[in-house]
Amino acid sequence: MFHDFRAANPLPAHSQLVRSPYGTPDHPLVPKRRRGLGGGMFAATIALAIGIGATAIGGEYLTAPDPDVMLRTGIAFSADGLALVPYDRAAAGGLFAEIAGDVNAVRLAAVDLASGETRWDVQLADALDADAAAVAAGAEYAYIATGDGLQIRDLDDGSLVIGGGEVPGLEAAGSGTAAYGFDPAAGVVALDVDGGFHTVALDALEAAPADPAVAAAWSGRLAAEGAFPALGGMTTTEASTGGGATVGVEPTGADALGATLAVEDADGRRALGTRVYYEAAIVLDQTATSTTWEIDVDALIDGVLEDPTAAIDLIAPAGTAAGASTGHVLVEHRTEPGAEGFTLTVVDLRTGLPTASLATADHLGRSMTAPGGHTVVLAVPADGYLLSDLVIVAPDGSVDRAVFGDLDLFGDHSD
Repeated sequence: MFHDFRAANPLPAHSQLVRSPYGTPDHPLVPKRRRGLGGGMFAATIALAIGIGATAIGGEYLTAPDPDVMLRTGIAFSADGLALVPYDRAAAGGLFAEIAGDVNAVRLAAVDLASGETRWDVQLADALDADAAAVAAGAEYAYIATGDGLQIRDLDDGSLVIGGGEVPGLEAAGSGTAAYGFDPAAGVVALDVDGGFHTVALDALEAAPADPAVAAAWSGRLAAEGAFPALGGMTTTEASTGGGATVGVEPTGADALGATLAVEDADGRRALGTRVYYEAAIVLDQTATSTTWEIDVDALIDGVLEDPTAAIDLIAPAGTAAGASTGHVLVEHRTEPGAEGFTLTVVDLRTGLPTASLATADHLGRSMTAPGGHTVVLAVPADGYLLSDLVIVAPDGSVDRAVFGDLDLFGDHSD
């Protein structure tokens, strides 16, 4: 008998084939590579850090106190109704503002007098002790005096056109705001270190030697070094309203605390309205200024001895009432005897009726009249302590306020 000694097939005849995870030579399988956790964790960590940082910066910005703002008195006006206002800003402004150097800075704002809105707001210097003043403006350019010399800026957006000390023809001009002034007929007047005068016509980008008549008129009024002195507000008991007329404060009686207004002109003296004002004074226009005044000292002494309240007329002979050019007078007064703070009231010179009023925490600062008839006055807001607001009195007697110093998270001007 024949025996088959070959081993029997250990697998069932119809069992499922075992497949390799790598496939077959004809159909290879490549396993998918598993993604590690390292990259995802890193990205998540970065995103978390950015989120925490953004929250912290946003919280710092939202909880930061309001900035301390002090307006400077070197204000100028443009031909199209802008007031160029330099000011100091000191406050926390968020991380981005700190990086940009906007926390403590001297800035320049262009305010539309018709609307009270700020057209642009740019930084002039990153130190509060930097010298700066707006000198003049034309239709295209603004002229800003700084410690580095005269700057020329574009009126559209405040961008720098020519830096300080780089204006052609002013290479030897003095440093500081005291070396520059504005002559309506000649433009910007500059004094150089050798005593020579130069002028820059409005909207011109270079200087020329000053006409002898201009040089003579400005002799002794500028200084080659130093800052133009800050000008405080000026008030008086009687001021000119033009055409030989005056407006004054007239006590209601002997030793009376209250007073009314009176007008004196060619027709005589008459009461201007019936309202009673306490500690009242007429705000004087200070558009035209000079570093020097020719004062008769003997007359001043005699005037003070005779009538101390009238001495201001000897110091500032031009004593014109602010707002008089549009038929108004600005009165600074208290609302009642012994009251805290003051009130600015605009009075119509024809009817004697108040057209607007505004509460202030202290005496008013410098007052100026723009070419279009708007009167601007520096004021301390009722809840403040610095001259931080620009009060705008329109030709119709209405009042608006321009507020400065608000910056966004990135240190840019915020409307």
